[in-house]
Amino acid sequence: MKFRSLLTLGVLTAAMGVNAVPASAQMTNMPAYRQWQPGWDQGQFDRNHVIIGTVTQFQPFRLQVARTNGTVQTIDLKNGTRIFPRGETPSTNQRVAVTGYYSNGTFIADRVILRD
Repeated sequence: MKFRSLLTLGVLTAAMGVNAVPASAQMTNMPAYRQWQPGWDQGQFDRNHVIIGTVTQFQPFRLQVARTNGTVQTIDLKNGTRIFPRGETPSTNQRVAVTGYYSNGTFIADRVILRD
């Protein structure tokens, strides 16, 4: 496809109110965390894009986390969600930080960072 065609497509989709950027790129503009951040233990984190708590249950594509306020939140893991450290699996009672975004009231995980 030529550049002019791509430009026309972008103008048309914008005029129609359609965003041609993938949903995952629209939702977050935050660092791509790969390890536990020191401030997280003191409650310093972006509460719109990071959930911190303790794993209550893990199964493929679904994680339940008990948050510090006592609520248990179900988090969906999409195909491509990264778990750090690589090769690890979340286990019950393990501290965890989950980065991602809300979609229709559900938190969708981009990354799961396990606390040592």
